[in-house]
Amino acid sequence: MLVAATVPHNSRKCCIAALGTGTTFKEVSKGIMEKFQIPLPPLEEQRRIAAILDRADAVRRKRKEAIALTEELLRSQFLDMFGNPVTNPKGWEVIELGNLITDIESGWSPKCDSREAEIDEWGILKLGAVTWGYFNPSENKALLPDTVPRPELEVKSGDLLFSRKNTYELVGASAFVHQTRSKLLLPDLIFRLCLKNTINPVYLWQVLSQKAMRVEISKLASGSAGSMPNISKARLRTLNLPIPPLNMQLKYHQIVNLFWKQQNHQKDFLQSSENLFNSLLQSAFRGEL
Repeated sequence: MLVAATVPHNSRKCCIAALGTGTTFKEVSKGIMEKFQIPLPPLEEQRRIAAILDRADAVRRKRKEAIALTEELLRSQFLDMFGNPVTNPKGWEVIELGNLITDIESGWSPKCDSREAEIDEWGILKLGAVTWGYFNPSENKALLPDTVPRPELEVKSGDLLFSRKNTYELVGASAFVHQTRSKLLLPDLIFRLCLKNTINPVYLWQVLSQKAMRVEISKLASGSAGSMPNISKARLRTLNLPIPPLNMQLKYHQIVNLFWKQQNHQKDFLQSSENLFNSLLQSAFRGEL
């Protein structure tokens, strides 16, 4: 345990990386790793330190499990209220997506820096910002200094985003922008769905995110061999969706708001446990634990 915990330490990683050789990509040989020195206290001291780190790591893992559990509860709540969106056992009215929206906006993908944009810089979202069903604003690339931004493509709170191009497993992922920093722009690979007032954006996000519906969405994708599947605006508009009364959609939105509040608390707790674990790890390396 102690040796395994030692290697990931940032200072050790930097030292190991500096020993790498190669022009295309750096490689650390087995011989170098065998000679790499790791401080090793007496066995009893190792066991004591390992026990402390194990307890801190257990807290960290439980926080992650709690976040995953609340996400599963949210999915279960959707199915309890609305049923499977494809088989539609509750008999909701079925409406094509094209009749629920006013527009499908496309983004823009200029050449960008590979790094994430600073808070005062303009950036372009990457596919990873929506791939897993939740909006992640840190998944972005900084706009190059000489590129003029397009503010009309700035992503705002309340937007519903949809990935039009990806692998068959990931194409059609959607994310509701609950909160976001400023100066992040919509990329070419992500649509923004502009909704009529007859549909709640959180309900639409969740119905698009259900496993059964994701299968139906993937059927809309097309593409030649060797290219990523793409969903056109025209095909997306034909997607059939079960639409319950608006008051039920709003009730579900309220439940999701409670979920977000709880999840924020859990993420704060997770960050605290991560900080504690890393602090203990560094103290162990300095011989102060």
